Parts: sequence; C-alpha cells; structure tokens
Amino acid sequence: MSPSTSSPAEHDHHLVAHHFENLEQQRDINTLGMWVFLGTEILFFGGLFTAYAAMRSIWPGPFAQASDKLSVELGGANTAILLTSSLTMALAVWASQTAQRRLLQLFLALTLLFGATFLVIKGTEWYHEYTENLVPGVNFSWPREGDPVREIGLADTSVPTDARDPKELFFVFYFIITGLHALHMIVGLAVLSIQLTLALRSDFGVRDYTPIEVSGLYWHFVDVVWIFVFPLLYLLRH
Repeated sequence: MSPSTSSPAEHDHHLVAHHFENLEQQRDINTLGMWVFLGTEILFFGGLFTAYAAMRSIWPGPFAQASDKLSVELGGANTAILLTSSLTMALAVWASQTAQRRLLQLFLALTLLFGATFLVIKGTEWYHEYTENLVPGVNFSWPREGDPVREIGLADTSVPTDARDPKELFFVFYFIITGLHALHMIVGLAVLSIQLTLALRSDFGVRDYTPIEVSGLYWHFVDVVWIFVFPLLYLLRH
C-alpha cells in the first residue's frame, strides 16, 4: 500500500470516540441511546394523553364544546406541514448516507423551514385563543346562554367564572400538550440548525451519517406525537 493510500478504518479513525472500538459500534450505541430516550418520551406523552382521555370520558360534552373553539383548518395545515417535514428529514438522512453534501444541506434547510412555519402557525393559534379569553386562569371566560355580551364574544371579565368549568380543563390540557410539543420542536430546530451550519462549513454528515440519522429519529418522533395530538384535540368533537 502506498503512503498516500489509507484503509477505511484509518480514514474513519478520527471520527470514533476513544471509548468505542470502531465507527459501526459507535453508530449502534448512539442509535440505541436515542431509542431509549424516545422510549421515555413515549411514556411522558402517553401519560398526558391518558389523563386527557380519562377527563374527556368524564365530561364528553364540555370537552367537545371546547374543541369546537379550535381551528381545524390551522391544525390540519400544521399536520400537512409536519408530514412534509418528515419527508424532507428522511431525504436528508438519505443524502447523508449517500454522501451527497449539497442535497443534505438542501433537505436540512427545508426541514428547518417547515418546522419554523409550524411554530409560526401554532403561535398564531395561541394568540387568537388569548384574544378569545380561552387561556386558563383568571381571564378565562366562556359565552353563556342568556348573556348577550358573552354570546357575541365580548367577555365581561367583571363576572367571575367557575374555575372548575370542564371546558377550562380542556384548555389546560390543550396548552400543556401543544406547549410541550412546541418545546420539543424548538429543541429539534436548534439541533438541525447546528447541523446545517456544520454541513455548510465542512463535510459534516457526509463521512459519518450517524448524527443526521439520530436527529431524524427524534424529528420523526415529534411528528408522530402531533399525529396523535391533532385528532385528540381538534377532531373528536362528538
């Protein structure tokens, strides 16, 4: 072998942490670690969904009325956006595995764009719900029969509302679940932003696709969570 020629093991040696024997072992451990982490996330969101389902079974009518206040159009648009972002993330992993640097940069950028668009739409929803006095707390109000002021949506905040109103409980679950999902989206966007920056400056993600692949697993998980959030909160109205 000539001095200028190196084996694959030698070429990848600087990519392997000192506590791993080779790159393949490092990839397997990193992937396993992400799956273990996602397992804990499934338990976390599963507990929230179970609590929501239990409360909905107790107060199906009020929860259905509260769900009517949500925008199915905006929720559906966000669902389509996240599904598309899963496609671009999968293509980014494919580009990384096939060492296509330009395509990797493109698909990471598109995934970031779709993720940011999702958050903008979600923020618009939250603002609308805030103006409608649907945020749980001292300003929460709900139109009541025989109250013309409330029926036209101009809540009289001087009239106290029942803090135990099941419709308010629905919005407690709504803001907790969608808020935590948005937080996970922000974490994912931060990670992908760093990876895109590294991919633009170097051959990051081309020689070793593990970081992109592991990030893809996280991103797909966040998207799958929303697939459960959308029907549970927006569509089950009867």
